[in-house]
Amino acid sequence: MSTWSRNSGSRTRPLPVNGLPGTALAVLFVVAALLPLLAALGTAIEPADTFAELATALGLSAAALLFLQFWSSGRYESISGRVGIDRTMGFHRIAAFALLAFALLHPLSYLVNTLLADPAAAWNRLTGMLASPRLRSGVLALVGLLIIVSLATVRTLPFIRYELWRMTHGPLAIVVAGLILHHAATTGTYSAEAPLRLLWILFACGAVAAMLLAYVVRPWRMWREKWRVEQVQRVGERAVAMILHGPFTTRLRFRAGQFIWMTLAPHRPPFHDHPFSIASAPGDLPRLRLLINEVGDCTRSFERIVPGTRVAIDGPHGSFIVPPDKSPVLLIAGGVGIAPLLGMIEEAAANGDPRPFRLLYAARGQGDLICLDRLQNLQARLDLSVRCYVDGGPHRAEVGAGPLQASHIRDFVHGINTQEAVALVCGPPSMMEVMTDALLEAGVPENAVLYERFDFGAGKGRLDQQRRNQALLVIAIIVAAITTFSLRSI
Repeated sequence: MSTWSRNSGSRTRPLPVNGLPGTALAVLFVVAALLPLLAALGTAIEPADTFAELATALGLSAAALLFLQFWSSGRYESISGRVGIDRTMGFHRIAAFALLAFALLHPLSYLVNTLLADPAAAWNRLTGMLASPRLRSGVLALVGLLIIVSLATVRTLPFIRYELWRMTHGPLAIVVAGLILHHAATTGTYSAEAPLRLLWILFACGAVAAMLLAYVVRPWRMWREKWRVEQVQRVGERAVAMILHGPFTTRLRFRAGQFIWMTLAPHRPPFHDHPFSIASAPGDLPRLRLLINEVGDCTRSFERIVPGTRVAIDGPHGSFIVPPDKSPVLLIAGGVGIAPLLGMIEEAAANGDPRPFRLLYAARGQGDLICLDRLQNLQARLDLSVRCYVDGGPHRAEVGAGPLQASHIRDFVHGINTQEAVALVCGPPSMMEVMTDALLEAGVPENAVLYERFDFGAGKGRLDQQRRNQALLVIAIIVAAITTFSLRSI
């Protein structure tokens, strides 16, 4: 399968997806997280009692995880492009909870022996630690971590503005990182030694570099090309299509199924950019089509955007693309989840892809089934069959009754060699959970069921659980190393 470049007017080889393989990325993360413990082992300091060493190991690992969080946010394609932003951001959240747990247990571990002998004395010692001027930077760092994780946990609630959360998340993390550095330098026994001092400098430089990329370099790159809104039109009861037009010399190269981050003037990235799937083929450049669901204050205002409005875009991102070696191609969309799949279908039609494409398209109501005319036109250029379903309300005779269930998938794959197929699923999280589980039950291999979600929280589906367990395995390895470090004194 190949992509088209309208700028060159010729067919080109597929653009590679940047990034490290998932296994290599996990190994690299574990090694980086354990570097402080390895550096501590390289000092001449004799280990103290088990719980004191446990407290030290927890503190060192918490600090390492915090600095690594600056690089695990999912928008560094050269590092995590193959894995996909949903997986990197999902791991980012799990690592944040592990980091907070390590940080909370760090001071408490110093008190275990005292707690066993005299609980009242342990409480007095804890309150004394929290009030100590010498430990103030550590206490403030812990408070900052609690605020960061708490806000990130509730950020999707209606009273939390997305832009406000974005404006506080990164800068507050920088403040916490500075407090942790100060705490380690002024109170840490191991951190006073040369190996760890050098390591903290390297971690700090890495965090500064990540912040410069996020807050300076990336915004500059997003505005350097003159992209504008060409047209906005309503295409469904709760959806609009936005056409962007860029320069004919645009540097943007993408694969169908990928997405961009977009900011509309006069707002500025990185605090006001949002992710949107590209709903057009690469050959349509320098135009991009976005299909946008009206779910918040920002997206509800898009229909009123004046043509000619400047936009800043960052991309492409994501690994949600059709593999070239799988057939047939099974596409399952829910609502505006049709966006990346529409781009895939248009690319296949433009390239004369001979493979059979099968689309299962569901929505709440008939008015939420968008781009049906376009799909009908594409059927004349591609081996494409389309089945539509709606959850309720009046609908056309050829549209089936939803919501989608496992039985729909069994009918959908009837007569298909599912072992050779690839399935790409995009839509509401609950729908994707049901559909991915049903595809697995129908015989589609796990590595051939592809999906990408922007809610970043692993759901209840089998593949979601698998992703969560893989992330937890990484944390478990770090916990095992912390435990081993603390038992050296036995």
